[in-house]
Amino acid sequence: MKPYLSKFLYCAFVISVISLMTGYGQVKSSAPNQFCEKEIVSWDYSSNIIGEDYTIYIHFPPGYDTTKTKYPVLYMTDGDWNMTVAMNCFNMLRQDYETTEPLIVGIGYGSRTNMRSRDLNPATGGPKFLLFIEKELIPFIQSKYRVTDNKALYGYSYGGMFTTSVLFGEPNLFNMIFIGAPGNSGNDLIPAAQKYFADHDDINCRVFLGVGSFEHLTVNNIELFKAFMLEQNCKNLDISTAVTPNAGHGAALAQVMQNAMAFAYCKKHTPITVRAKALEKYTGTYTILTDPKVKFKIYATADDLYFKQGDALPILLIPYTKDGFFMYENEKADISFKEDNGKKYMLFGFPNEKPTRLDKLD
Repeated sequence: MKPYLSKFLYCAFVISVISLMTGYGQVKSSAPNQFCEKEIVSWDYSSNIIGEDYTIYIHFPPGYDTTKTKYPVLYMTDGDWNMTVAMNCFNMLRQDYETTEPLIVGIGYGSRTNMRSRDLNPATGGPKFLLFIEKELIPFIQSKYRVTDNKALYGYSYGGMFTTSVLFGEPNLFNMIFIGAPGNSGNDLIPAAQKYFADHDDINCRVFLGVGSFEHLTVNNIELFKAFMLEQNCKNLDISTAVTPNAGHGAALAQVMQNAMAFAYCKKHTPITVRAKALEKYTGTYTILTDPKVKFKIYATADDLYFKQGDALPILLIPYTKDGFFMYENEKADISFKEDNGKKYMLFGFPNEKPTRLDKLD
């Protein structure tokens, strides 16, 4: 077994066997419990609203302990298993994107009886569970950690039903809502939206919905929901959907979560169309002056611009500004074309690094 996989499974196991601490009051300890990953700690929290105890997991974004920066917060249902998945999603996304990472707060049950079917069901304990989040958990997090007012809520399956109810029941509580593979096949999506828009003409939120392709009815309901939401012509709505191919309810979980995080916390470029004639000025042979033996070819085909080195496969360069390009293979990389005293060159670089200059030879 690969080391990182072994570590992941160990963390997931530890989550399931965390013991209860004795004490009283809302926070049942004076300091958080250290978790198997140094970026994660847990609190035992007693909710006066629900009258039960919860395990609250906290994942710290990179740099939290060395800066005074305030961070957005991502609240997650099913924290007992979602926390390590979320941590690894960001570990992967960080390689390909410039990220703005949140403090992640997972709500779980530890070694107690899992009550998700009650707490996440809008028809049973959902309203009281939301009240616990709003009146107890959010103030607790704001009092303990350096966070901004930017808040997001993620849920999968039953959690997707819950986040749907929060989107329309408390539309101003969270800036972003993530609905993953909602229970009841997503049949509650459009009725909840129709009820909301009977009395409202806008909703100020970023919304992501995701599901595995094998959940055919849910896929259909999600796309119908997106179409309905867009038909409302909301000024302050940003909605996106993604279907994970060849995956059912369980297999899609990690990819749905990663898609949601990429939507919310990764810097992505918006492509623009540049005609072939305008691309011609970038075409030619380029080299690094300090290593002139290495040559790079940039050529245009139709309305597309390609970058190629030797026998390597060509890479599509996608324009997002007049002279700025990116590549889907690694959106963290930034590519721009410049001209100085008649000399044309290309800059290729990553955030916080000095870019490499490639000079045009012809």
